[in-house]
Amino acid sequence: MKKLLFFSLTFLLFHFAQAQDTDIPFKKKDYPLDANKKLSYSIIQEVPKASKDELYSRALSWINEAFKDQPGVIKLQDKDNGKIVIEGSTEDSYSVKTLGVLVPKKYYQNVKMEFSIKDGKYRLIMSPFQIENIAARFGGSYIPSSKRPIERYYEQIPDSYSFNTLTSLEKTQLYSSKTILIKAGRFADSTLLSVKGYMAKATVPVKKDDW
Repeated sequence: MKKLLFFSLTFLLFHFAQAQDTDIPFKKKDYPLDANKKLSYSIIQEVPKASKDELYSRALSWINEAFKDQPGVIKLQDKDNGKIVIEGSTEDSYSVKTLGVLVPKKYYQNVKMEFSIKDGKYRLIMSPFQIENIAARFGGSYIPSSKRPIERYYEQIPDSYSFNTLTSLEKTQLYSSKTILIKAGRFADSTLLSVKGYMAKATVPVKKDDW
C-alpha cells in the first residue's frame, strides 16, 4: 500500500502518537471538489417573490447573526452588483488517543463564503477551507500553530487501504484527516440549510417593468 503522506497535524509528528482503535466510514466521492481541486460547497436557490435588494438585506442579516462574535468578517459589500464576500472562522475539536489517553485537539476552520444575488435568486459558494491548528503543549514540548488548506487532509486519505496493516501513526493520521473532513462537511451542510431557510423568508416582491 502506498504510504500515507506525512502532512499530518503537527502533534501527530510526535512518536508518542498511539493508534486509534477503529477506522471511520468515509467516502471521498461525497466531498465535492471544484475545477481547481478545492473543497467547495454551494447552493443556488430561487425565491421568486423576492427582490434583489430584499435578498441582499436578508443575506446581510444572516451573516450578522451567524458571525455576531466575529467583527470584520465581511470583506466585500457590493449592493449594486449583488456581491457579498465573508471570511469566517469556527473553532472545533476532536480527540486522539495519546499514550493510552484521549487528548482533545483544537483547531480553527476558516472558510470564504461568497453570495451572488439577483432578483428572485441567489447563489452561495463556500470555498476555500483552511485548517488552523492551535498551538499547544505536550509534556515538556511546545507544538506551534500551523495553517494548511483542507485539501492536504483530503489527500492523506488513500482511495483504498488495509486498516490493519497501517502503523500506529498512520492510523492516527488517517483518523485525524477523516475527522476534519467530516466536520467540515457537516458544518457546510448545516450552514447551507440555515441560509436556505433564512433567505426563503424574503417576501418583498420584485417590481414589474413598466414596459
